[in-house]
Amino acid sequence: MGNTSTFLKARIAVLRLTGGQFLLTALLTATAWLTGYGSAALSVFVGGSIGMIAGLYQAMRLLQVNAAEQPDALMRALWISEVIKILLTVAMFVLAIRLFEVEMVPTIVGYAVTYIVYWIALGTRYPWFEHEVSVSNLRDRNWPDE
Repeated sequence: MGNTSTFLKARIAVLRLTGGQFLLTALLTATAWLTGYGSAALSVFVGGSIGMIAGLYQAMRLLQVNAAEQPDALMRALWISEVIKILLTVAMFVLAIRLFEVEMVPTIVGYAVTYIVYWIALGTRYPWFEHEVSVSNLRDRNWPDE
């Protein structure tokens, strides 16, 4: 990213999203543990960790590209990182099933919980990330007259 301030804000946003995912995963894990479901607690934590690791990988990979100077490189990085994220997620699920013998439903719930943080961030327009848009009409901003 060309603008150091923008890059720093984007990196902070990524870390906050991951922190939110961790807190929600930890809360659900603790709830399962305290209610006497130890194996479910481990499964929830593993599922949440899979979501956090895969999302963090993709975000960090995208933050290596200067979107303003190389938009085509950003699009390539987006597609490549998405494919790698999917493969990484599948590999981590296979490892979790084989190594930790996780329960599938709590694992999927833990994984899905990480997406709740994304939805909240999207719904609130990332309150920690400043938006500097001078055009008030969405159509004009997305399709300016040439």
